[in-house]
Amino acid sequence: MSIDPVERRLEQSFEAERWTRLIQDCQDLEQLREMALALVQQLAQQKAASAWMATRASESENAKLEMLARLIRQQPDGTGEAAAGTP
Repeated sequence: MSIDPVERRLEQSFEAERWTRLIQDCQDLEQLREMALALVQQLAQQKAASAWMATRASESENAKLEMLARLIRQQPDGTGEAAAGTP
């Protein structure tokens, strides 16, 4: 049993099973070529979407950390400077 940190949703499992059956049952080389090209395009699109989402998540996290750092530096009792690591 393999441990997959990103589990597929049920609809994704059905889609993968559909593609698997299409490929296994196909006898036409040209049709297989078309399916392979469609899958390559789909994979490239998914990779681009994943990279975009990762970038956006990182930017959002950085913005939150910057806001937190500003709040810590603005504390009037001086504890923020020590907590932020500045003497």
